[in-house]
Amino acid sequence: MISRRSILLGGGTTLALAAGIGLHRLSSISTDIRAPLLYAFGLYEFARRIQILSGQLSGSSQFDAVRVEEQVPDWNGEPLINREIHVRELSDPSSRAVTTPNNDTLYTSAILDLTAGPVEVIAPESRERYVSIAFMNPFNDQVAYIGTRATDGRGGRFWVVGPGHSSDVPEDVTPIRVKSNDLWMLGRVFVAGEDDLADARAVQSQISARAVNPAKPVRHFVTKPPERADAKSFLALTNEILARNPAASHTARASMFEAFGIIPGRLDAFEGLSPARKYVWSRAVDQVEDKIMAQVKADEKNAIGWTTPPRILGNYGTNDTIRAGTALVGFGALTVDEAVYYNSSTDAAGTPLNGDQTYRMVLPAAGVPTDAFWSLSMYAISSDQRLFFYENELGRFSINSYSDGLLFQPDGSIILAFQRERPSDPSLVWMPTPEGAFKCVFRAYLPGRAIREGRWTPPPIVPNG
Repeated sequence: MISRRSILLGGGTTLALAAGIGLHRLSSISTDIRAPLLYAFGLYEFARRIQILSGQLSGSSQFDAVRVEEQVPDWNGEPLINREIHVRELSDPSSRAVTTPNNDTLYTSAILDLTAGPVEVIAPESRERYVSIAFMNPFNDQVAYIGTRATDGRGGRFWVVGPGHSSDVPEDVTPIRVKSNDLWMLGRVFVAGEDDLADARAVQSQISARAVNPAKPVRHFVTKPPERADAKSFLALTNEILARNPAASHTARASMFEAFGIIPGRLDAFEGLSPARKYVWSRAVDQVEDKIMAQVKADEKNAIGWTTPPRILGNYGTNDTIRAGTALVGFGALTVDEAVYYNSSTDAAGTPLNGDQTYRMVLPAAGVPTDAFWSLSMYAISSDQRLFFYENELGRFSINSYSDGLLFQPDGSIILAFQRERPSDPSLVWMPTPEGAFKCVFRAYLPGRAIREGRWTPPPIVPNG
């Protein structure tokens, strides 16, 4: 998941903030504007972010042009559409472009425009190493996957075909037919640790995306959103992305909000509203991000131990409330059959985690019910509540089910020691803690049924002594 303050080509992903959003309590947003606002918010965020990811917003500090130039030698500065970009590095304490960076997967991103015809995606075989290539539509739903789970590890050639195209697909190509013209493709490749990085990169290098008909022009957005949304640009970009995707899953629902200016293709809709409705829109758009973040923080403050995200992440149906909230704090969230993310900022008794204390967490001999891997990451909390890795004696920023540093007790369990100093017991797996407050994130990829159904959560974090 990508946070509001981050973008993939900057080098990471955020997960934790999506865990406990109680957005149904955003009651201070004016009642009459609430439904159209929440319907539109995920659309707006999708359109804004794919412009950043493809370089359509000139001068954006979140677009890594250096990375693009390294991987696309003939790049002329035009928006990068229907072309993959690999993120080759694992995050460390110097990674400050994003909050809650991931230390377990390499990422590959591509913005797809299917109006010009199919896009061919090449995927590696992935039976031995976890690989997931997800395709997200403008409503933030994950509409297709390639990878270890979805295609049983089978790679090869895939054509992503949009609506209105009945392309004949070659016999050796698997078609993926979608109802949206705009998609975000995000690939993940598991990395066990630094020693595994070269092998993981070799697998990642096999992922590519190219237009089948490269001579056909792609579309660029007309509406360029400002750094902080205003009502006029919010409505214009929402209506533009709707018009670009008339057959998408929930585009037809826009007719419910026509009186509020949500009209596919009407980029000047704000101008036609009454003064009262303009005022309400302006207030709502100006406040919505702050209100969502305030609610997230309130929910986290009241949480005890591990919290989990809503079960409908990545497949929201008509729940625009959760869709909007996740678009802000967990953009790109996978569905629960692919991954489940837990986070905790307190111990099992509800006391905030702090590096001045020592803790234990015991992973049972039965292990974690996943079909791919689990990982545990720890983050220092900055003054503005952002989460980052921190320097420590081991240079350890996360541990996973394939890490070299795992130590097993005689009964097969693993005891994790969260503390600042090296534990005297050499059989413990040391997770060095930072000074002050910190947060833990536990990720389960290809979760088993017990996790998917909510019958399993990570073991408690217990104060030592």
